[in-house]
Amino acid sequence: MLNIENIDEKYYKVVNSKEWLEFQNKFNKCDNIFVLGHGGNLAVADHAAIDITRLSNGTKNAQCPGSATVVTSLINDTNFDQWMVQWLRQVTSTMTEAQKKRCLIFGISSSGGSRDLIKALQWGYANGLQLGCVTAQPLIERIPKLSEVLMDCEYYHTAEVLSLLLQYELTHGSGKVCPPIGGNKPEDIAHYNTNGEIREHSFPDEMKNIGVDFDGVIHKNSKGYYDGTIYDEPIEGSKEALQKLSKKYDVVIFTAKAKPDRGLVNGKTGTQLVWEWLKEHKMEKYVTKVTAEKPRAVAYIDDKGITFNSWEQTLKELNDRL
Repeated sequence: MLNIENIDEKYYKVVNSKEWLEFQNKFNKCDNIFVLGHGGNLAVADHAAIDITRLSNGTKNAQCPGSATVVTSLINDTNFDQWMVQWLRQVTSTMTEAQKKRCLIFGISSSGGSRDLIKALQWGYANGLQLGCVTAQPLIERIPKLSEVLMDCEYYHTAEVLSLLLQYELTHGSGKVCPPIGGNKPEDIAHYNTNGEIREHSFPDEMKNIGVDFDGVIHKNSKGYYDGTIYDEPIEGSKEALQKLSKKYDVVIFTAKAKPDRGLVNGKTGTQLVWEWLKEHKMEKYVTKVTAEKPRAVAYIDDKGITFNSWEQTLKELNDRL
């Protein structure tokens, strides 16, 4: 029978430790969570980032460089020790110092000797990010202000399973529900609606955001993808429109350019390129966020969208368009 090292005992020991309490407090206060690991722990980190975002109901944005395309591109552009640092530079490049202080690096390690993760945590300390790490064995270097949570595991399989369990504990400890397989129980549903409040909209930002597509709406994009750069001029009137919208709404640009698995162009992510283009054309101050996901919003402005009234009308319009 597989040795699982009394994983339940290790779990309870960890979550009752001083280091875990520090880590939990940091997690609760941060808006952006950057989950990092390599090898099997990169898969754990990717899973953790997805579920942190999903279960936090929009209150936390967790990211992980989980795509093989992204990882190999970053290693090629830098080296194995520095690829995580390069990714962190890119995802924080448009953040203010105040925003960085509300970012948490969540490191996952088995051996404690992962040079890429240690370099990333050191970079995080130097740049004012919050730091936490769960590791099977102690890290080989001491990092100031790091909440280092020792799982004390001998086997990779135990460490990886326990790391994922602890991610759910962080989510639970922040006041969010980790639902059962059969769906939410009545008491879980009540948890989402504070004081039993019935709301028309699931979250307040649903009525303050306006979703705006990028290519074909703000950026002319006359040659399509072309070479991956953002090469064209703004569509006439787009700057004035964003300025007007920003007085009433939070403008959220949604674009496939921001997808995390999109290859780097001239060493930069799509999100970074969009922000640079907006700054070049003096529009960045009117935009709250750039994302690859469809945001919660009161309305969406998209050159390829079809307004739905009925399926008959929608299918006819689609047929006429194509």
